[in-house]
Amino acid sequence: MSMPEVITRRALDPSSNPFAEARERLNLSHKELAEKLNSSFYTLMRWERGDQAPTADALARLMNLLDPSKQVDEHLQAEPRDVFFASTGARTREKLDRSLPDQPIPMLDQPRETIIGDLVDDDLWGDGDLALADILSRCDAPAITRDTPFSEEVSAGKNTYTYDAHTYHTKVPPQGIARIISKYLPEGGVVLDPFAGSGMTGVAAKYLGYDVILNELSPAACFIAHNFLKKVDTQEYSQTVNQILENLTELRAKLYSTDCRECGANAELQFTVWSYELECNHCHEEFVLWDHCRKYGKTVREHKLLRKFPCPHCGNEVNKSYLKRRDAVPVFVGYKCCSKKIMEHELNDMDRQRISDVGELLDSFRDGFPNFELPDGVNLNQPKRHGLDSIEKFYTPRNLIACAAIWKEIRRIENPDLAAAVGFAFTSLYQRVTRLSEYRFWGGSGNTANFNVPQISNESNVFITFERKAKSIADHFLTTASSYGGRSLVRTGSASDLSFLPENSVDLIFTDPPFGGNINYSEMNILWESWLGKFTDATSEAIMNRSQGKGVDEYQKLMTESLSEAYRVLRPGHWMVLVFMNSSEKVWTALRNSIESAGFSIEEINIFDKQHGTFKQFVSDNTAGADLMLHCKKLGAPTNARKLYQPKISDIASFLESCEGSLPILPFLHVQREAEIDYRTLYSRYIAKSLDEDLSIVSFASFRAEAARILESR
Repeated sequence: MSMPEVITRRALDPSSNPFAEARERLNLSHKELAEKLNSSFYTLMRWERGDQAPTADALARLMNLLDPSKQVDEHLQAEPRDVFFASTGARTREKLDRSLPDQPIPMLDQPRETIIGDLVDDDLWGDGDLALADILSRCDAPAITRDTPFSEEVSAGKNTYTYDAHTYHTKVPPQGIARIISKYLPEGGVVLDPFAGSGMTGVAAKYLGYDVILNELSPAACFIAHNFLKKVDTQEYSQTVNQILENLTELRAKLYSTDCRECGANAELQFTVWSYELECNHCHEEFVLWDHCRKYGKTVREHKLLRKFPCPHCGNEVNKSYLKRRDAVPVFVGYKCCSKKIMEHELNDMDRQRISDVGELLDSFRDGFPNFELPDGVNLNQPKRHGLDSIEKFYTPRNLIACAAIWKEIRRIENPDLAAAVGFAFTSLYQRVTRLSEYRFWGGSGNTANFNVPQISNESNVFITFERKAKSIADHFLTTASSYGGRSLVRTGSASDLSFLPENSVDLIFTDPPFGGNINYSEMNILWESWLGKFTDATSEAIMNRSQGKGVDEYQKLMTESLSEAYRVLRPGHWMVLVFMNSSEKVWTALRNSIESAGFSIEEINIFDKQHGTFKQFVSDNTAGADLMLHCKKLGAPTNARKLYQPKISDIASFLESCEGSLPILPFLHVQREAEIDYRTLYSRYIAKSLDEDLSIVSFASFRAEAARILESR
């Protein structure tokens, strides 16, 4: 038995596990070993417990750690350095120069109208015309590709500086994409992503030194992708951020000062928590939600905001989700001063007066922020129901003023590329500085893929948040971006029209298209695009959306048009890898019909595990399954007479029988719960098998209920 086979067998045997042995021998913590294996803490725990088979790359890296002198089998060779992205915490943060430059960064007397005006020419970003001509001329011959599909599951997490640099509604970790690209194009080639989103395919390709073309409908997403793919002088970038903060020192103090309750000195607010007043549906009296819905546990992770509790006036049980909202009021502040930790207190008279004064200051900043009424939309109607019917109302007056002031300074930066890089830090703030930022006892602020107005929100200090995110982006510039090779092109346009590319001109397509109606991208990008001043033309957005009048038929039509264009520009015998997840049989049927109608042959379906490991996954019973990769090959000329996919009845019991002895197990790392069957991963494998065997698909909720019933009966 070969060394890799021995390690693989032992990795699945909890009584003798090489990951635990490696930690002990090398004196590493779980977190440290996970970083060395380019994995997440969560996934390493699953490998060490024997709940999930480790990837070939992880095994190869493990063997190299244990004995670097030994040669491993060729199929388990560790990937080159180029797919090992720097991980959060894997190195000491390089201290950026926080001083101001000897010579001030050149600034314009008046801010430009928009920072993207100098970046885009006829839908092509940067030096788009030159980049396109160069890519097509030097890659005119087909690259070497593989004959058979890459058949392994891929596991790649979000614990990298690049993934953490800028939020987006959904992202595929670039180190996982890089692994797939290198398998299909071992000697380089041209990579295309027709639904590029924030540009992670571009990041992966450029880090490998490959040429890449990104196409994306949203101007905001193109702006994010453009900046992800740029090399930036981090010293000039950080000094520009410092200069902007220095210019706004007086305004910052006016907006976010308080007095320290411990020593009496002036302190800077870190955040203010706001709570809605609610009206009881029994006695119709009003009360501040924060005062009556808290329940504290032994640890901060066990603290809760109760959904049901007695009304403080009449004593009847109320459900906060169904109560009328009145005004939002500030309930407490957090600041740092003479203590190393953040101190939390109720507001005092000074805090209330500053909030009142800020309201009067707002008018003088009105020309510096976008403001218009929100259109109707699937995700836009929820905030509108709670009074957030314009862009201005998404922010507290204090945060709106701070954002407007920073944005004005960014638009004054003379160098357009430098302005874009600093603007990249500004757009990374996204929901976390708005009223959509939900308060969490354990801190932090998540950016969700929908607009939901929380009943208790966290008003972050915009300047602190901007400075922190600017440093995170600098980490990406210092690590990933500094190693870029190859050329890149970003184009704003519909995937259904790739006429800027000739036939048979790209060597690999890797894409993560819209998941039916799961995320409404054009709606969710409205915050970014309102500041950037350019909006998505949603006419050809491949999505299911009631407000756009698009159902599954319209989605299938647009996906067919887009994948037909992908087929046209892909070279014969080459591959398209499509990452997708949905719990609707109709959506999967529409996608498969689109793939086959375009002319592709689906040769393999397997899992791309993004290793999310979010708190929601550990506590939610209905989080969707891991994404699937559909490996599609361009075999010959497409035919319009292709028979549409008509699935047969699914058989969950038979599927579970085929999984006997290999059910995935889910450990709960942050809450006190026993490990249990990982129905998310099981559901993904069920979909892959069903698609492969032309079986129908049930929703995740239905699958989970039926699978649990069958397994419990056994």
